[in-house]
Amino acid sequence: MAICPTIADRYGINLSVEAPKWAFPADTEDVAVADPEFSEQHDHIHYDVMRRLAIEVRFSTSANGHPGDVARLLRQLADVANREMPYEYRLDVSGSDYALVPTRTWNSKGNLEDVLPLLDRKVTISSGTRSIAEHAKLMADELSKQTGLRIGCCQSLVAGVPWGMAEIKFEADHKPAREVLKSLILIEQQANSQASGTHADYDHWVVRCAGTGDPYCFIEVEGKSSSWCP
Repeated sequence: MAICPTIADRYGINLSVEAPKWAFPADTEDVAVADPEFSEQHDHIHYDVMRRLAIEVRFSTSANGHPGDVARLLRQLADVANREMPYEYRLDVSGSDYALVPTRTWNSKGNLEDVLPLLDRKVTISSGTRSIAEHAKLMADELSKQTGLRIGCCQSLVAGVPWGMAEIKFEADHKPAREVLKSLILIEQQANSQASGTHADYDHWVVRCAGTGDPYCFIEVEGKSSSWCP
């Protein structure tokens, strides 16, 4: 569904999106049905993806062509998604940064249940000097132990440049994983600003999850103009 990247990229909104773990078989469809062009381009590949649903959000813009109240627009988006989709999201707001966070999902029997969002979970990372990516992997490993899911983070590439190569001293003592991730993203930005050459500007994240088959979640850091919506 294109609504989140469309809104985020068109209006320059820093929007992170976290998908719920989806475990109800009726929530899925074959990628060849959901995106036949993609399947054809990849040797007619078949695998399950989250079923696509259409939602519509209408909003007004100010004289400069941008939404006058970004938080209100995104709350409206969350409200519509919560009515139309078999999931439920909350909107986290921190200054000019926004995150859609899942709070309810369907279990394998098709019943709605409250969930503890993955990045709400608290993690501890022992003090040490490592690459930023290694600190992020330790965070993911801790989340894997807590949830029993296969969780990965955060080897994204923008223009061929990997995220989190700088080595830093870092620790976290029972902090929400989302705050740890925010800190690592900010530290990476600061490290890149002092380095020679041009580096991609990673400034938000997405979380993709599946609960069928081999349950997993993957946390990806993203650069500008690469926002995603589940």
